[in-house]
Amino acid sequence: MEHDLTKRRPSIIPGTLPLLGSWTPTIPSLEEEEYSSESSLLSYLPPISTYDTKPCLTIKKFSSSTISQTSIAHTYGICLLDTDDEQLIVCDHYNNRIIMFNSNDGSLIDIFRQISVPENVCIRPHHPQQIYITKAHSLNLYDIEKKQIIQKLGSEESGHANNRFNIPCGIVVDPTNGEIYMCDSWNHRICVFSPDFRYVNRRWYLHRWEQPTFKVKPNFIAINGKQCAVTCDDAPIYRGAVYMFDKMGYINKIYDHETKKPGPCQLNVPHGILLDENGNWLTVCYSDQDARCVHRTAVENNNNDEEQCEDEITYFRSKELKGGSGLAIKRDQTIIIGDRDDNKLLFFKQKIDQSKKS
Repeated sequence: MEHDLTKRRPSIIPGTLPLLGSWTPTIPSLEEEEYSSESSLLSYLPPISTYDTKPCLTIKKFSSSTISQTSIAHTYGICLLDTDDEQLIVCDHYNNRIIMFNSNDGSLIDIFRQISVPENVCIRPHHPQQIYITKAHSLNLYDIEKKQIIQKLGSEESGHANNRFNIPCGIVVDPTNGEIYMCDSWNHRICVFSPDFRYVNRRWYLHRWEQPTFKVKPNFIAINGKQCAVTCDDAPIYRGAVYMFDKMGYINKIYDHETKKPGPCQLNVPHGILLDENGNWLTVCYSDQDARCVHRTAVENNNNDEEQCEDEITYFRSKELKGGSGLAIKRDQTIIIGDRDDNKLLFFKQKIDQSKKS
């Protein structure tokens, strides 16, 4: 018998419209377009053990010719634009703005103001000038060149309908079809939307392992060709887990669900997450006294002509990381972590191979 935790939970009654009759787009719907996964998915995630524990670059206070020295107030979500320069976009939560930095030297490029309490951000594939932003109780498409929101779903008030949310956070776009996956955090669910913000009849709720009456809060989400990796925490206990879903909402595996026994890994409020095409993931724990990142690597063993896959969990600690939240990786495999507690951005590079250097 199928466990309640793995069942699809349709969000609407069969035969009814997927959207409430009162819903209308803020701005005319976007046109459908062709999508491909070229260069948009993370093909390979290097082992975290190959990285230096000391950051190569830190962004905390910054200034420019037009503004005096200022700082970030809570770095929630971060992402890298799919451009040649890979500009870094940062949600400056309590300052109600989005900030763009040069990801090579950390210099300030631009500030986008009047975006109330931005939670998370991700790119729109094949549109380098556009980003998706979750903020307050809404999902927004923002144009960087025009410096304005060009489409919005949701309102200023929380709700539980298909077009109403309660503090949405993590967001990612499937580059194969443009579908938007969003963590509706305090509604304890993942919602899926088409590229033109139409509700797709797929959403699923997150529950504590083997306790379907206790809901957990999804925070961040990553995607590859077949799966979604979702980080969550179990308030008020503030433990956490990484849920692996297929794209229809069925659970494949839950990491760190054993609360009484040592699980495969220890996760304390995991936030940002990266997922490569092989199913390897990296998450950063926000509430952890060791301030560590946790990396899962698949280890394949061929026994009796049968391929078996095991998990290898690696922990990474940096004394300069106080409360990791946002997570991104550059094409040169530099990892960027947004430190939500210390209000800064940390860049980590892989260790230099001394044998090659000599």
